[in-house]
Amino acid sequence: MKDFIGNELKINDYIAYARNPYANLYIGKVVGFTPKGIKIVKKNKDGSWNASQFYDKDYEIVYPYQCVKIEYSEGE
Repeated sequence: MKDFIGNELKINDYIAYARNPYANLYIGKVVGFTPKGIKIVKKNKDGSWNASQFYDKDYEIVYPYQCVKIEYSEGE
């Protein structure tokens, strides 16, 4: 699957994404794919990784038009 600008995404890649046009930008880590979306876990402000507080699962789904692949190091 490809991101908004055509970069190929794979599991363990990092993305920057927004949930809607007026939302903050978040960092996420790709953990899987669906036929139309990307399963991600979000990096929280405290540095932990988990799904959104609004979901009852380990991941949330974003769509390719909502994200861009980024270079990111765990120590940042």
